[in-house]
Amino acid sequence: MKEKLLKIWGFFSRNLIVAVVTMIALGIVFGLFAPLWFVRIFTTFNTIFSSLLSFTVPLLILALVTVAIADTGNGAGKMLVITVLLAYVSTVLAGMFTYGVSDIVFPKIVTMNAETGSSFGGAVSAEDLAPYFTFSFPPIMDTMSALLLSFMFGLAILKFKMPVIKGFVTELRDVVMMIITKVVLPLLPVYIFGMFMKMQVSGEMKMVTHVYLKVIVVMVILFIVVLLAQYAIAGIVSHKNPFKLLKIMFPALITALASSSSAATLPVTLRCAGKMGARKNVVDFVIPMCANIHLSGAAVRTVAITVATMLMFGVPYTTMQFLGFVMIFSITVLAAPGIPGGVIMAAVGMIEVMLGFSPDMIAITVSLSIALDSLGTAVNVCGDGALMMIVDAWTKEKKPDQTHTRQVGNQ
Repeated sequence: MKEKLLKIWGFFSRNLIVAVVTMIALGIVFGLFAPLWFVRIFTTFNTIFSSLLSFTVPLLILALVTVAIADTGNGAGKMLVITVLLAYVSTVLAGMFTYGVSDIVFPKIVTMNAETGSSFGGAVSAEDLAPYFTFSFPPIMDTMSALLLSFMFGLAILKFKMPVIKGFVTELRDVVMMIITKVVLPLLPVYIFGMFMKMQVSGEMKMVTHVYLKVIVVMVILFIVVLLAQYAIAGIVSHKNPFKLLKIMFPALITALASSSSAATLPVTLRCAGKMGARKNVVDFVIPMCANIHLSGAAVRTVAITVATMLMFGVPYTTMQFLGFVMIFSITVLAAPGIPGGVIMAAVGMIEVMLGFSPDMIAITVSLSIALDSLGTAVNVCGDGALMMIVDAWTKEKKPDQTHTRQVGNQ
């Protein structure tokens, strides 16, 4: 019996999205009959887990962003600058486009709560679901300080090399990633189970399900629009049929949907991108770099979920607030881990500080982001091909023999 349980746990640890979706379902089911003492056990765990997450996130941002900035020095001149700027602008525009649509559409979706006068409310009070005890792990620094320090370190390493500091930050990244992959992510499904069970017991679940199903439909439409816009621009710049370019990248999109990892999809992305008619050096440079820094799909997913969550909880927001959030988000998640859930884990600090999310709001955002991670990753990966074609067109020297086309059978 013990071996079977260990095998099941191992399977869920390797398949985070399956684990998250399963735990959401189990949490809803258990919430129908679980006694309050049982729910409070998981509420206690969730409180401690949230504190651990708050402690880890600034270190994650410091290490990831510093190394990402420092490593940009490995690129080459004009191509590097164009790729980084394109990836950043694409991510910001996708996020702000999503905000504009969400700000218009989502208030109509969440108006169901106006009749009750409250987004939440059930027979069970907050005191009945309070944790038995709490532990606090104060962060070494706040999120914004970590981001500023990462810029300082990263730019200093770029200018003065500083191998000792770079080595320290790189090792810090490895340590934090070990904590994330070995502790935080394996325990995340338990956290999500407790949160959704609590929402079911408190009477919140029906409303949450009703709202987010509509949000997901809008999100999928936004994904399609963003991809079409990216490939329309790529087609105009490269003088190629955008639909043919999109069709070539389709295998990479499907692989990303299945794996939820841009890193795991990279070999397929390189093969597909190599068949689009770009130069080999552009393919080999832009695709791996964009796998880390181009996150338009993640921006769509994150902004849509955060706007819906703020409306659902009655938290006010402004356009300038979201503009600042999207611009910082697009930097914060640079080189986010190439694993399912990596982007949202790196962005939790920004969501908490800049948007004022409570632990419950963060739990919903993290849960839905990971459950929909494959969709955002697929858009990220597929969009990389469009950016590659733009970079190829803008950096191409007028020589007839520079076009490189790869054939799948030759790989």
